Amino acid sequence: MLLLALAAGFRSTLERSMPLHMLLQMPLLLGAGIVCAFAASCVMRDTKNRRLHGVACLASGHGRKFDEYGIVGLTFLLLLSAYWMIPKALDEVLVSPAAELLKFTAFFIAGLMLPGTLARANRVTQLFFLGNFAWMMAIVGMLYQDTSVRLCNAYLLDDQLIAGQGLVALSIAIPALWFIRVIRNGIDK
Repeated sequence: MLLLALAAGFRSTLERSMPLHMLLQMPLLLGAGIVCAFAASCVMRDTKNRRLHGVACLASGHGRKFDEYGIVGLTFLLLLSAYWMIPKALDEVLVSPAAELLKFTAFFIAGLMLPGTLARANRVTQLFFLGNFAWMMAIVGMLYQDTSVRLCNAYLLDDQLIAGQGLVALSIAIPALWFIRVIRNGIDK
């Protein structure tokens, strides 16, 4: 909940800069959902509290009926990240409380779903979605860097350049971390 509090508490500061908005606030919201998922899975094992059961089932990966191979959760994450790379979406969230609430809720839910989704998805499925995610981030990052026109009305051209560089860096770092995790845990799954 600390990550969620940081993302919400420093909202105006984080959203003042395009790189902080895209490369820090949104991952904080996703991370808050992931941490909550792990906490909920512990609660699920330790208690039979009916009120927590629905959230804990979603978070702990018991969503096998609707997401048997992790494809639904990974598709949701891919579509969510694609939407929030669109400059108009970044502009809209600064002026619309409904868009802000949608962003916070969607990233938190994606984070809740991610651990269970990854547990159900085999390596080939994970690699497919990771490749698409990394490719999309790299392309958007290069577009942000190469255009001489401000794409977001609310952010300066320099912010756009830095955000583009950050997206390209993440498009390299995230797959590298995934490969390290796969090698440590064993390649066959």
